[in-house]
Amino acid sequence: MSEILKLQPSEAYQKIEDGAVFIEIIDEEGYSVVAFDGIPTTQVTLLQLLEKIQWLDKSPTYITGGYDETSGFKAANLLYHQGFENVGYIAGGVQAWFQEGFQVKYNVNGGCGTGNCDTGSCNTGADEDDFGGSCSGCSCGH
Repeated sequence: MSEILKLQPSEAYQKIEDGAVFIEIIDEEGYSVVAFDGIPTTQVTLLQLLEKIQWLDKSPTYITGGYDETSGFKAANLLYHQGFENVGYIAGGVQAWFQEGFQVKYNVNGGCGTGNCDTGSCNTGADEDDFGGSCSGCSCGH
């Protein structure tokens, strides 16, 4: 069995570019002030990840990240202990991501970065029933 990889942002970016699945962990209220940008991502809470983990394909490499290093590590640890062998997390979280020059997005109003929380639509083209019950880009939990 492999180990959980602690990846520097540039290493994580390269793995994502090479096909790794990136999961961004947001807080339990479904809120994210600063989020990763410029890469395909699915935003979920740790609880949503736990609820959906049984339906995830175990073969891809999964990279996790959050506002800080701890949330990414917790998600990677959860995946690893559920039998996912190819997992890693971004050292330093979104702060380190930004410091290395990668794109971030700011949700200044605390709502959706890509849509309107009031309408229940994130405007990302994903269905509400997709991964974790969120539409991969809306920090309000839609």
